[in-house]
Amino acid sequence: MLKRLTCLGLLAGSLVLFQLPTQVQAQDFTEKVLGETIYVPAYSRVFSHPNRSDLLAATLAVHNVDPETTITLQRVDYHNEDGTLLRELLETPVELAPLQSKTVLIPINDTSGGVGANFLLVWSSASPALSPIAEAIMTSGSGGPGPSFTSRGRVIARQEAK
Repeated sequence: MLKRLTCLGLLAGSLVLFQLPTQVQAQDFTEKVLGETIYVPAYSRVFSHPNRSDLLAATLAVHNVDPETTITLQRVDYHNEDGTLLRELLETPVELAPLQSKTVLIPINDTSGGVGANFLLVWSSASPALSPIAEAIMTSGSGGPGPSFTSRGRVIARQEAK
């Protein structure tokens, strides 16, 4: 009898666990908007010891994930760890067709951003569009094993569709 109750308890617990991911994944990520400002952390160096850091190249990648709507990158700015604007990375706005991507490189020898550098990008669309994926890819570029990682952008302002 105890064995049967234990089995039933394990089965019931398993069913609860298998239901949790379904509920978490049921969120709707298809909201369309007219534009956003996205903050993307970037790093031109990381510390591996108290007095030693590894230099990194940072590539910003912006992916238009909307399969039907063109978006326009209005601005892509690069800021240092103090928040100071270092440079505007687009001379003119850039259109991204559906599923098109754009990358911008901060080379490994450019340490002006410091440990807490960031990209700030502004995009818009004439008609409501899905939010693009914006992420920075940092690599050591040393040819050997070294730090490589990504950071995903965060929406900090949004222009809602009416």
